[in-house]
Amino acid sequence: MDLLITVFLIGLLLAVLGSGLWIGLGLLGVAVVAMELFTQRPVGDSMMLTIWGSTSSWTLTALPLFLWMGEILFRTKLSEDMFKGLSPWLERLPGRLLHTNIIGCTLFAAVSG
Repeated sequence: MDLLITVFLIGLLLAVLGSGLWIGLGLLGVAVVAMELFTQRPVGDSMMLTIWGSTSSWTLTALPLFLWMGEILFRTKLSEDMFKGLSPWLERLPGRLLHTNIIGCTLFAAVSG
């Protein structure tokens, strides 16, 4: 019986994803169907608690700030100037691009904390 349920849910997921729906919405829809059919727990309460608990964490606050920092570095050409400045210092080493990248990332990590 468990194998039949598994095949049904995977088939439903493939059908939903094959129809062109976004992956997150497809997974949410299949999870709602599975919870509605196979559990006694109220779907709305448990889904809202799970979704709110995973999206309200402090670890997600670093993502927009990281993207904003990358945009600032791109717009001000600071990263390009730094790589142009490091490149002549490392031209005698084999694998100059690799070493320039590692030192540049180290400097950015030291500056950004």
